[in-house]
Amino acid sequence: MRKEEVKKWIDDCHKKHKKAAIYFCSFVPVEILEAAGFQTLQITHLEENGDLYPEELPKNVCPIVRECCEICESGILEQADLIIAESSCDGKKKMFELLKDQSKVYYYQVPQGEEQEYVLPLIASESRYLIKMLEQRFGITVTDEAIRKATNDTNRQRASAMDLLAVQQQVPPCAWGMEVYEKLQENMKLPTSEERIAANEKVREEFLGREEKVPETAPRILLTGCPIGGVYQKIIEIVEKNGGVVVCFENCECIKSNIRFTDVKKDDIIASLAECYQNTACAIMTPNQKRKKLLEQLVTSYQIAGILDIHLQPCHAYTVEKYSVEKHFSQQGIPYAAIETGYSDADKAQLSTRIAAFLEILQ
Repeated sequence: MRKEEVKKWIDDCHKKHKKAAIYFCSFVPVEILEAAGFQTLQITHLEENGDLYPEELPKNVCPIVRECCEICESGILEQADLIIAESSCDGKKKMFELLKDQSKVYYYQVPQGEEQEYVLPLIASESRYLIKMLEQRFGITVTDEAIRKATNDTNRQRASAMDLLAVQQQVPPCAWGMEVYEKLQENMKLPTSEERIAANEKVREEFLGREEKVPETAPRILLTGCPIGGVYQKIIEIVEKNGGVVVCFENCECIKSNIRFTDVKKDDIIASLAECYQNTACAIMTPNQKRKKLLEQLVTSYQIAGILDIHLQPCHAYTVEKYSVEKHFSQQGIPYAAIETGYSDADKAQLSTRIAAFLEILQ
């Protein structure tokens, strides 16, 4: 996505008499925002930003944190009505405190425990605080009925994304990983769930209808680790130019966020939402067994030949978790490789050598 596209998206919201909410993390309960009459946009990366160094931040902070800071401070979001500042990582939550204009920022606390008893009540409590803020700040009423409808729409949208990604379960795959990832992200820019669902279904049918498939001999790669919005082009390009094909994206902006569903039939819809968002296999969770279980499931359903774990230096949660993930899959005999990188292309030749060597082992 480009800066001008974000500005146009916000402007289009206002032309439709809708408010625009911007968020950066998959832990944010978008169902509540949409029930409150907002259109929501998750920004995972802006193409023209590159490897930025905002003066407010140390040089060695994660590129995602740097980019979020740049996006918030550059004027791109000047006309946005709300910016959700979630505490999904230490660097990002402290970065939000540095923003000069706090008037549009709302701090949403993300729990970091997987199974502890306090987690579900905490998510439910934060969701209710969010509702209370929206009602007070914008003079609206957010009803359970509206939340239930928005939740049903989000469930359908996530199902359509999972159906689109599932075309890669076929042997040989229907499409190249670059095509699948870009189409899914392009569809997420659309303003409503109905439009996103229709776009996902259309792309899925186009892929399934192709006569020319990816070569069956191409090693099937699963990408996991950090959000890859800022590095997807070089990583996927390297894999697929060296004879492999990315068939599965476990990362936040793909499967990790879309595999969660909310039971809309439960009496307490907020408690049901809490159960959905607790079921997020993120490295910030500790202990984090959900991610290993999810990866095991995906290795089987996508018939994976090898796992490529992407770390954005210095994302400590994923970088440190690498050791337990690698050990887990090594014990199962599943080839695994981890690489550290950033948003610039300076390391592209080095990455190409390492990834090509990994693919050679799989062939």
